[in-house]
Amino acid sequence: MIHKLLCRHGIASARSQRFVQERAVAVVFLACATLSAGEPSVTWYRLQSPGLDGEEIEQASDLCYGPLGEYRGLWTVCDRNGGRSAGRIYLFAPKALAAARAGGSITADHEFTVTPPPVGWSTFGRDHARLGPDVLNHIEERVAAGLTGGDGKRLDLEAVTIGVSSAAPHKPRLFVVAEEPYSLMLELEVRAGQGASASAELIAAYRYFERDEGHGADFNDGLEGLAYAGSPGEFWWAEEGTRLHQPNAHPRLFFSDPRVGRGELKEGALVVDQPISDALTGAVRERKDGAAQTLNALCVMKDGRLLAVDRNGGWVLLIDPVSRTAARWFNVYNVGGTNLREALAAFPGPRGMTYVSIEGIAVDDRGSVWLVDDPAMPEPFRASCLVRISGLPLPPEGDPASSRGTLVPGSAGTSPAAR
Repeated sequence: MIHKLLCRHGIASARSQRFVQERAVAVVFLACATLSAGEPSVTWYRLQSPGLDGEEIEQASDLCYGPLGEYRGLWTVCDRNGGRSAGRIYLFAPKALAAARAGGSITADHEFTVTPPPVGWSTFGRDHARLGPDVLNHIEERVAAGLTGGDGKRLDLEAVTIGVSSAAPHKPRLFVVAEEPYSLMLELEVRAGQGASASAELIAAYRYFERDEGHGADFNDGLEGLAYAGSPGEFWWAEEGTRLHQPNAHPRLFFSDPRVGRGELKEGALVVDQPISDALTGAVRERKDGAAQTLNALCVMKDGRLLAVDRNGGWVLLIDPVSRTAARWFNVYNVGGTNLREALAAFPGPRGMTYVSIEGIAVDDRGSVWLVDDPAMPEPFRASCLVRISGLPLPPEGDPASSRGTLVPGSAGTSPAAR
C-alpha cells in the first residue's frame, strides 16, 4: 500500500527533498519492492511537445512501439480536436521513457507533420483515382490545414503502426488511420528534419468501407485500431463500434458491436479477409461486459497474438488469431488494485466523465505496458497522459486465449461507463 501511495504522489522523484529524505524514500521503496514482489506498478505522465517551450500534447490517440529507420521508441498520433497537436505524430525515445518520473512530464523527441506526396497532388490523384474526388479533396485539404496551422480541419488521426508497404520494394513505413468522415489508411515515409521537427510524406492512401448498417451518424465510430499482420500490405484492424450502445444515447460516445479482423491493402482499399474477421469479431463480442463495448486500439505481441482495448468496457483483451478466440487480460479499473478512474481523477485535469478514455496500447522492450488517454470531448481539458504498467506478467507465449474468460485472477474491474 505504501509503495502505491509513493508512486501515485511522485515522492520518489521529488528533487527538492533533502538528501536524508531521499535516502529514506529509497529504503522504503526497497522494502516495499521486497514485500510486494510481482505486484504491478502503475505510473502516469503528462505529455509535452519537443522544444524548450513545448506545449501539452492534446487528444493523443493510439500507441505503437518499435523502430523505423533511424527512429525508435513509442509513437502516438493526435486526432482533429487536439489544438496545435491535431493531425501530428510524436515519437518518445526509449531514453526519455526510462528517465520519466512518476507524475511528471515526458517530452517527445520528435514531432512529425504529414506533408504532401512527393509526386505532387495531381499525380497522386491519378494514382488513387479509385478513392474518388471527394476523398482526394478531403485528404489534400486536411494535409494543407496541418501545414499552415490555420483554423481548417486537420487530419483526424486515430491509429498508428509500423508496417511494410504492399508495393515493391516493400519498404517499412508508418501507417496511420485518418477517421472522420472517412476511415482512411495513410502510408507515410518518415523524413528527418531540423532538430526535433520532421516530416511524414504521404505515399499512398487506402479506404476501409464500413458496412452500411454499421456506419454511425457522427462518422466517428469507424476504423480506430491498426497493427501490422506480418506480411507486406497485411494488417489487423479494429472498427470501434457499429451501433450506439442504447437507442438515442447522448453524448454519442458509447458504442457496441465492434468489429476486428485482418485485411490486405490493394486497389485503394483495405480488403477484409471475411472468414477470420467474422470469427475474431464473434470471439471479442463474447467478452462484452456491460451495455457498451468498443475497440479503440490494437497491439501485436511477439508471438503474433493481439492486445485490444475496449475503452468503454474497461478491458484489455487478448486475441489469438490461430485459435480464433479472445479472453479478458486485465481491467483498467483494477490493475493490481489501482483504479485508473480514481488515480487520474485530477490528472492531467479534473475529470467529469465516469470513465478514462484509453485509446492506445503498446508493449516496450522491457515488457512494460503503455496506455494513452484521449480525453472524451465533454471533459474540461484536452491534454493527454501516458500510463505505464510495469511488473504485470504478460500472458505466456503460446498460451492461447480461451474460453477461460479472464486471464488475470482478481482483475475484474468496476467500470461505471455505460452500465
